[in-house]
Amino acid sequence: MESKNTDSSAQFVNRKKERTVIVGSAVLIIAALTVAGLYVGTSQQEDIILQDLTGIEETTESEFNSVLEEELEDVQSSTVENPGRTGSGTGASSASSGSTTSGSTSSAQISSTVKTEETLTSESIAEEDMLNEVAMTDELLSETAEEMMYSFTGENMIWPIAEDYEILIPYSMDKAVYFTTLDQYKYSPAMVISAEVGTPVYAVSAGKVTSKYWNEETGWTYEMDLGGGFAAYYGQLDYNTMVKEADTYVAAGDLLGYVAEPTKYYSLEGANLYFEMTKDGTPVYPMDYLGQE
Repeated sequence: MESKNTDSSAQFVNRKKERTVIVGSAVLIIAALTVAGLYVGTSQQEDIILQDLTGIEETTESEFNSVLEEELEDVQSSTVENPGRTGSGTGASSASSGSTTSGSTSSAQISSTVKTEETLTSESIAEEDMLNEVAMTDELLSETAEEMMYSFTGENMIWPIAEDYEILIPYSMDKAVYFTTLDQYKYSPAMVISAEVGTPVYAVSAGKVTSKYWNEETGWTYEMDLGGGFAAYYGQLDYNTMVKEADTYVAAGDLLGYVAEPTKYYSLEGANLYFEMTKDGTPVYPMDYLGQE
């Protein structure tokens, strides 16, 4: 009896183990199938998503290229057919009928930019014309002022020195006069006016300084254009006090410099101002214009 019971128990245990193994195997199989199904499903979803993204990219690129082509057509049409304007003529109508909202907006922006550039260009041209007119006006005024400044009339002339003076050698082109230092008679194209060293010398009339130069007879000398073919010469000046340079405009009464020691040609006459006037290069009598004897 005990032997049979033992066999029965062993058989029961073995069956229970077999069932457990079967159930465990089934569970494992089901779990494996479930995981495999999830993997397949996920892969399929990823494939679908990738396909959708690819489609979107292709669609977006196609639309972008289409809009870009339409914008280029609009620009070419506005430039060739009617520069500075958009949407005129048959070409513009056909282009606008086939364009999208984005393309129309871009065309409007391009048209606005072209018009803005035209406006700026017009304003720049107008401003440049105005500046040119102002420059021309200034130039004319400057030339007129210069002409008025030293257009010599022979009136309102002043004496070149304000202190008491004496005519040491008079102007004389019709007969020879005596030069003490040279001890000879000769023609005199200028007046030699006595003046102490350091005496201020003034412009007799408005004019333009032509040159400042050294002459062996007259020393440091100014040549001045008075206008109308008239010129004036101021000699025997101290170089260090000659305040006007060439191409300088002066008014009547402007200080030119101070009297210097006389040159060897006038050593016996003493310190003096050499003053000469010419008309078209020919010496003229200064007293006819200075109005004093």
